[in-house]
Amino acid sequence: MTQPDLRVVAGAQTIVLRPSATRESSKELVDGALVVHVPMRHPQVGDRHKVALLELKADLAHGRVGRAGQLLRRAWLKVLKLDPRPSGSKAQQLELTFGGLIDRLQPDVVYAQDPAMLAVASRAADRAKLQKRTLKVVAEEASASQAKATPPRERRLLIGPVNSAGQAWLWANALEQVVPTETLSTTAAKYEFPAHRIATAEQYKSDLRWQYDLAAYVLAEVSHVLFEAGRPLFGQLPGQLWTSEVPSLDKAGIKHGVIFHGSEIRDPARHRELFAYSPFQDPQDDFTQRLQAAHDALRRHLATYEGPVFVTTPDLLEFVDNGTWLPLTVDVDALASDRPVLEREVPVVLHAPSSSALKGSAYVDPVLAELDARGLIKYQRVEGVRHTELAALVKDADIVVDQLTLGSYGVLACEAMAAGRVTVGHVADRVRAKLPTELPIAEATPSDLGTVIERLISERETARKLADSGAAYVRELHDGRRAVAALLPFLGGK
Repeated sequence: MTQPDLRVVAGAQTIVLRPSATRESSKELVDGALVVHVPMRHPQVGDRHKVALLELKADLAHGRVGRAGQLLRRAWLKVLKLDPRPSGSKAQQLELTFGGLIDRLQPDVVYAQDPAMLAVASRAADRAKLQKRTLKVVAEEASASQAKATPPRERRLLIGPVNSAGQAWLWANALEQVVPTETLSTTAAKYEFPAHRIATAEQYKSDLRWQYDLAAYVLAEVSHVLFEAGRPLFGQLPGQLWTSEVPSLDKAGIKHGVIFHGSEIRDPARHRELFAYSPFQDPQDDFTQRLQAAHDALRRHLATYEGPVFVTTPDLLEFVDNGTWLPLTVDVDALASDRPVLEREVPVVLHAPSSSALKGSAYVDPVLAELDARGLIKYQRVEGVRHTELAALVKDADIVVDQLTLGSYGVLACEAMAAGRVTVGHVADRVRAKLPTELPIAEATPSDLGTVIERLISERETARKLADSGAAYVRELHDGRRAVAALLPFLGGK
């Protein structure tokens, strides 16, 4: 006997809301409908008040209660709000679990299979009247729903939901001739990185229609998924990570992996052991503690995850067992600059950290400001600007200072090298040893940054040769071909 459910029709999309047999939610595609197994609400203090409030709204919409009745019911609501007893009836649990979902989905039709579900749907229809919406409710007999045989699907990859520094978009472009690839971005809209699918943070966190539409599309059309930064694709509740969606993808036969970009997987405690200038030297620092707590929570999920794990910078291989380096990718041709390097008497030195705390800006700023005050350089400091604006600044600079504390190099350094700029940063020996060729980044630390910059200015011909070799390095490792090679085994080869 099948479990009673609510079949919600919103536009052309059919969503089946069904009580979950476990405390976990899951999604699957059955006969073209997205079936969502929803954990039932366990009785809690205040539930009687919430159910009574929903019922009052329904009665008001239907005109079943007069003015005097309204006053009495509202007084009773105040009493129930302070009621210390949990509410545990099955009807109340169904109302709490599904009533709000229907209200948020705003469907056109709801099909209910048993009296209890019909009552939930009917009250939702009454509440819809308050919003001047029409919700049709249909009672239908329960019937066993058999899943159709899933036809083999063509390869299609979805990467998201972060598109950090536009990397997912650039990987998608690099993969264009191999596997159709889409990107999903729900963050960092201010940087205006392009993506195939863009959602607001509010949609990602609370818009059920958006979440369910995306889930239905992915389960029906996508063959491979890469989660970014350990975040789920179909929306995120507080504390929820990518592993919550793995059972649904497994059931649909969708292969999956996870990509880590940096601070989410970089263990602060281990980092300060391995890297002399780590920004996490003080374990009691509030920023460090927050990153440590988030990392530890993610690590617990990673311990049982069986899919492939990719990291975007070579230093992160220190923090992920059996990780695969997925090289950062930049548009080498778009970044090419014909502006000569170090020909101005007072060279322009740019520092544009994505995170001041992580990139060591507290060391960079005073040193470069002092050199600026002496007239040796023109210090250009920016943060939080659109990517197109930043790319123009990089191409116009003579020297770009990346970071001094993480011990590796990131997107800004790659873009600076691609533009033929002199690139400065701290890349630890243990990280340089992992690279297949010599890295043309001038080494600097918090203790010698000023000396390094002055030497580059005084030895300009040597500095220009370093800048010239940057574009060739990026074209060899970071133009997208190495990223495609890293992903091909996951995608099933050519």
